[in-house]
Amino acid sequence: MSETRELRSGLGLMRPLLGVARSEIDAYLMKHGLEWVEDESNQDTGFSRNFLRHKVIPLLQSRFPAAEKKLATASRHFSEAQALLDELALLDLGDRPPLFPLPVSCLSRLPEPRARNLLRFLLARHGIRIPSGERLLEFVRQLLEAKPDRHPAAVFGNMQVRRQRGKVYLEPLAKEAGRSQDV
Repeated sequence: MSETRELRSGLGLMRPLLGVARSEIDAYLMKHGLEWVEDESNQDTGFSRNFLRHKVIPLLQSRFPAAEKKLATASRHFSEAQALLDELALLDLGDRPPLFPLPVSCLSRLPEPRARNLLRFLLARHGIRIPSGERLLEFVRQLLEAKPDRHPAAVFGNMQVRRQRGKVYLEPLAKEAGRSQDV
């Protein structure tokens, strides 16, 4: 989870206390007599984040007392690495805006890992949930290796990414397209 995230143009989400342990926040609130609202979904271990928070992290901390701080540090490093990858994607776009349609040539001139990074970056910028590494790798391979008369496409949620006439398009999934085009 990143400390800041753009939700849409002009609207961002900030999480300034991510690096602070929940126990520290609770102690501060109690010490100062402050009230808070607890989202009941935070107790539902059916959600992965809550399962980790309530089951896995306490188990790790019982064996490794510094686990939470080490994980927070690792998370900050991952966030920094992601910011660097995003900067690299912008560099790889050159003077092009981070929008679809994207000329296939923007991807084909890059080494494969950077082409994947650029596509991942663009999908994230458009609110598309990032596919697995294997799925993205296969789709980039299809985008780059397909013959000109082929139009590879992949479905991500309710959106479709497809190649046509030398460009990569992102568009709402047509109702009749279904998931048969899924990579």
